[in-house]
Amino acid sequence: MMKRFFTLVLVGLSLLASAQKKMVGQVIGKPDKPDTIFFGSGNIDQKYFNGPVAPAELTANRYVLNNNVPYPQMYRIHFASDKNVLAYRQGYYFIDAATTQITTNYASDNCSQINGNAADEYKNRFIAFVTAGAAYNCQATDMADMFNDPAKKADSLLLRYVQSNPNSYVALWKLIERFSMWGQSALRQQTLVAFSDKIKAGKPWSLLNQDFINSKIKEGGAFPEVNLKGLDLAATRFVVPKAKYTLIDFWFARCRPCLDTIPELKKLYTAYKAKGFEIVSVSVDETKNVPLWQQRVKEHGLNWTQYLEENNFQHNELGIKAFPTFILLDEHGTIIQKDFDLHDLDKFLKENL
Repeated sequence: MMKRFFTLVLVGLSLLASAQKKMVGQVIGKPDKPDTIFFGSGNIDQKYFNGPVAPAELTANRYVLNNNVPYPQMYRIHFASDKNVLAYRQGYYFIDAATTQITTNYASDNCSQINGNAADEYKNRFIAFVTAGAAYNCQATDMADMFNDPAKKADSLLLRYVQSNPNSYVALWKLIERFSMWGQSALRQQTLVAFSDKIKAGKPWSLLNQDFINSKIKEGGAFPEVNLKGLDLAATRFVVPKAKYTLIDFWFARCRPCLDTIPELKKLYTAYKAKGFEIVSVSVDETKNVPLWQQRVKEHGLNWTQYLEENNFQHNELGIKAFPTFILLDEHGTIIQKDFDLHDLDKFLKENL
């Protein structure tokens, strides 16, 4: 009986120690002023995470956090002092049960240091794979730019990495991030199924798999029926134009990258319209910005079909989260290509029209 009592005490103390595991953080290169650090999900839905990480007050640019993560997780950070300047910083924070130390480089986010198994994999294996073993400059933005771009290079690299590292939570989080920004694609679908059974048994993969299944816009599938409004704000439904290829352009009136693509869109329309090419633009503007949308269409002379998916940011029926987003349909309304830039489209149209 006494032996059993001591066993229970030891188990209880072990569980208590585990529950109280801490991560000690410091911020280097930052002015020593009162501030708060936040660990957030960036572009990723919070549902993929075990739960929110409580913000921590900085004291002499140091802080302490509880480490209760049941599986490796990928965070982005920002400071209270970043408000109205940065939504979140660029560095990735891979935290797992082995993480005890975090050092944030205030001036160069990608140069921050985190210990633990997932962080070690990201630094020593994943980055080396993506850069093909070349020296990595953490102050450069090349790798971040590649993974924040819809082009297929990042997805091709990610698939190859998963095929060699099917138990990688680092790769899983990068796939979740890619899906969160750009949605389903055939290449991302192939990467999803390449993970091991161990990864597939976990919460993040299961949620991602369900999101892939629920995607309304899928390569190889029909463009979905959706309630829209015309330029005159009359209710209407999307109609596939009578063209061999149709570009769907998702944008909004205050989107600077969207506005920057307009000259190239007009060039493509002029060059290929007579050969069987059409453009359909779908604005996702909020109600308060609808007059500005109508003004933009007029001032830029956009003489192709214009639709409005009003207040997309509230309900996001089609799951479009990054702008501009381009989708190419064939004459039957089947989605034949996603995640490309307009130079790729120009090359495709030259070869196929």
